[in-house]
Amino acid sequence: MPFDFKPVFGRALPYHAFLEKHGTAEHRERWGKMYDQAVLTEAQRALLGSFRRKMSVLCMAGAWCGDCVNACPIFQRIAEAAPSAIDLRFINRAQKFDPTPPARVAEEGVASSGGGDGADIRARPLGKILMRWGILAQQHVEKAYLYQQEQKAKGMNVRIGDVMTSMGVLSEADRDRALAQQAGFGSLEDADRQVAIELSICGAPRVPMLVFLSEDWYECQRYGERTLATYRAKVSQMQGASCPTGLFAPPQDLLSANMAEWLECFERIQWLLLTSPRLMKLHGEI
Repeated sequence: MPFDFKPVFGRALPYHAFLEKHGTAEHRERWGKMYDQAVLTEAQRALLGSFRRKMSVLCMAGAWCGDCVNACPIFQRIAEAAPSAIDLRFINRAQKFDPTPPARVAEEGVASSGGGDGADIRARPLGKILMRWGILAQQHVEKAYLYQQEQKAKGMNVRIGDVMTSMGVLSEADRDRALAQQAGFGSLEDADRQVAIELSICGAPRVPMLVFLSEDWYECQRYGERTLATYRAKVSQMQGASCPTGLFAPPQDLLSANMAEWLECFERIQWLLLTSPRLMKLHGEI
């Protein structure tokens, strides 16, 4: 069964909020210096400006990670150049990682009832959890449902849990905690650990790791955690295992090569989505 990244993306954070929550002042300074140096060329900005198919991009990262320092500010620059097409969010990978898969928690009376938002959130797993917590009231459901339908009529895929959060009925913390329990986890930490295990490569949850998702939440590609240019440079001077500290930016030629490679990843998915017969039909293009 495919891993469901939609609820993960829902609790992931934009670039600056991620750094504020998970980074120290020193981390933010390192990321800031890299961001200042990662300047797109006019041609790259023009390319990104031509993107028109919406894509959600989830990045598992660690504010403490040197590889993330060297890459994540580039992702942010790319997303900023295509704000109507690219929605970039970050999920934290704890520095001290426990590789043991978290235990699933069986929630009584919260078995899946078909998925989706549905007309009545109370009949859904998330709604049953919120009702048990005493958060959900009938007037909240009706008001949130009407607003959700208005947004859907405009072609927007809006989850009712997010609607209630924007209305102030449901806090983000309670929404995320409920989503974790809906997925069968006892805590958000357990849910995020499962994400890291799902995205592990070569036997480890390396970061940064990107997951590209279509506007209707189909997974399109996973890619990380270093570019080919970075690996070529690393192998040419290899002296045993090591990780970058993020204290110093890569040389300008390597930085330019990295930016071009990362951009190609975003470009490839944009063209994949733009030429998808399913999405073309959804947008009335065929």
